[in-house]
Amino acid sequence: MLSRTLPIFSPIGVIGLGKMGENIAKNLVLAGHDTVMFDIDSSNVKRVAGENPGKMFAAGSVVEVAERCDRVITMLPNDKILNSVCGESGLIETLAQYHSSSMHVSCSTVSPYTSRELSEAHAAASEGRSKYVAAPVFARPDGLALQQASFTMSSACSDALANATALLEPSNGKVFPFGSDPGAGNVTKLCGNFLIAATIESLAESLALAEANGVDRVAVKDMLTSTIFDCLIYKGYGQRVSERDHQPGGFALELGLKDVSLVLDTAHRSGVAMPFGSVMKDNFTSAMSKGREGLDWSALALHASENAGVDVSGAVAKSSKSLPDHLKPEACVERRREHWV
Repeated sequence: MLSRTLPIFSPIGVIGLGKMGENIAKNLVLAGHDTVMFDIDSSNVKRVAGENPGKMFAAGSVVEVAERCDRVITMLPNDKILNSVCGESGLIETLAQYHSSSMHVSCSTVSPYTSRELSEAHAAASEGRSKYVAAPVFARPDGLALQQASFTMSSACSDALANATALLEPSNGKVFPFGSDPGAGNVTKLCGNFLIAATIESLAESLALAEANGVDRVAVKDMLTSTIFDCLIYKGYGQRVSERDHQPGGFALELGLKDVSLVLDTAHRSGVAMPFGSVMKDNFTSAMSKGREGLDWSALALHASENAGVDVSGAVAKSSKSLPDHLKPEACVERRREHWV
């Protein structure tokens, strides 16, 4: 049953209101669109909707969003949840049932194989009337809020690319089309995230070398990022790595492990060797075993200092201050220990 608070016209649906999804929804509203939103955390939906009454509407289910919206954007943390929303929770079936033409734009970082399968599922359920577009986003939450995002987009339906671009323009409009393979946009996103993770790792090792030789690690970062490495990623992560500032709020370390795992799975299935990826997956796994999953994924860098004999416990404690108790490293380690037993 539809909520009485929903409008009679067709707004844009947004499913997944984490930090990224919330900002996508707010950017749509700033551009003049109304939105119908759903998240498993109903209190989060009500909070966001309450900030923009009359423009943002809380839905009670995925089905409710799909009934009212012929254009739906999903921003979900992993393949399992995206598949569940599309299948078990009814997104694909409902779009096909209620709309003569519809579009699902997935901004999640997922496997290209997942996108290819979902594209086929949309087409099969609707006799081609429901279009799937992969459009993973390059941005941290603060950058997305400032409308500084980039999207790598692909779809089996060429007309859907132009329509999806219009939905993404409010978040800056830097949309890069990668053709008719629904998985191509996801491959591109995984390539980018692999390079970011490799940047964090290389910064960590380089600055550990400087520190071990008595050279100020922050000064080294400042020199390098103002000259030969003068770019956004080296500057942003250079600050976090050099100062051991890994406070959460951007991209969690556990998501970094997920993305590197996706990179390696895609590489394995494509017959491509990526030895640096294997090393980074081991280092992410080691960080997880120390309970650091809630920290920013730049906390990957701490292992290089630890391997050089530096005590990083103070940095971990400082970076963990804003975490809820159940995500603090000691609580995460204890849960993992109980699971092992």
